[in-house]
Amino acid sequence: MAEKVALYYDEASGERYEEKAFKKLGRPYTKIGPKRMKVKELEKFDVVFIPGAFPLKRHGKGGFISFLKFLKRLYNDYSEEMVKYLEGGGRMVFVCASVGVLGRSIRFPYFHSSLGVKTLSIFDFHGVYGPKIGTVDLSPIRYTSKRASDVVRGLLGKYSDEEVFTTLYFRGPVMFYGGRDDIIHPSAEKGGEIMVAKYVDRHLKMYGGGAIAYREVGEGKVVACSVHPEFSTWDLFESMIEYLSR
Repeated sequence: MAEKVALYYDEASGERYEEKAFKKLGRPYTKIGPKRMKVKELEKFDVVFIPGAFPLKRHGKGGFISFLKFLKRLYNDYSEEMVKYLEGGGRMVFVCASVGVLGRSIRFPYFHSSLGVKTLSIFDFHGVYGPKIGTVDLSPIRYTSKRASDVVRGLLGKYSDEEVFTTLYFRGPVMFYGGRDDIIHPSAEKGGEIMVAKYVDRHLKMYGGGAIAYREVGEGKVVACSVHPEFSTWDLFESMIEYLSR
């Protein structure tokens, strides 16, 4: 429990949900705004969380323009700082909407484009923001290699033993590599990026797509979590923090 955790916020971010999970966990955290998204500030923390954002106005924050600015800011203003932090041994967890900037490309429903949002290409997946709000079913992905299996077990904790577990979802990016059912990275068994959990929800546009992914960047580690575990599965965050901090 000694790890120092930071939680990013701005005018569109939905960090209130992560805060609820941290409070349930009894996990201390520090909120950091745009001015602190510098390597020298990030290095003060063991794990940095980047939350999702509100595409519609909620709790006095967000709105579609602010939402797009939130995503663009992650690339335009913070990409170099975040990559340097990771390469130097930093740990990061991106949740829901923020996951979209991590892969090779993103697409929004109804628009079929990135709307000018650039991606960091830290991961090789492609992301498509999903069509659903509510609970979704996930399934851990099984691997034969010890390393990949250990990542799944470490990040998911007790949920790695479940065939299916249910969590909350707010239109986060569904991840894939080639076709819709292609979610296993070719290097997953050999030290590359790992899709940790997939959607087994009944929604046809989501079924089989990637939900949680993991990659090492230099000396650092990063998790792409397109669901909101901070509700019914809020203890997933503790598993993620503990695993990333090893």
